[in-house]
Amino acid sequence: SALVYLGAKGSKVSFLSLFPIEKPVSLTYRCPCRFYESNVARANIKHLKILSTPNCSLQIVARLKSNSKQVCIDPKLKWIQEYLEKALNK
Repeated sequence: SALVYLGAKGSKVSFLSLFPIEKPVSLTYRCPCRFYESNVARANIKHLKILSTPNCSLQIVARLKSNSKQVCIDPKLKWIQEYLEKALNK
C-alpha cells in the first residue's frame, strides 16, 4: 500500500506503508521475545518453551524456579545450543 501526499506547488511525494492499510496495526502479530536474558543459570530454570513461527526467529521462553517469572533466553547461548542439539538428536 502507498500513500500519496501532494506537496507545495503540486509536487507528489509517495510514502510506502510498512503495514497494510486494510489491517489495524494493533492486530499485527508480535513476537513474544523482544529482549533476551543472557545471564540465566541453567539450574534456575523450571521449564523451557521453544517457539518457532514464520514471523519470528527462534524464541526460547523459560519459567524460573525462584519466582515463576517467564523470561526470554538468548538462543545463541552455548548451553541452549547444546540443549537443542541433544533434544533434536533423540
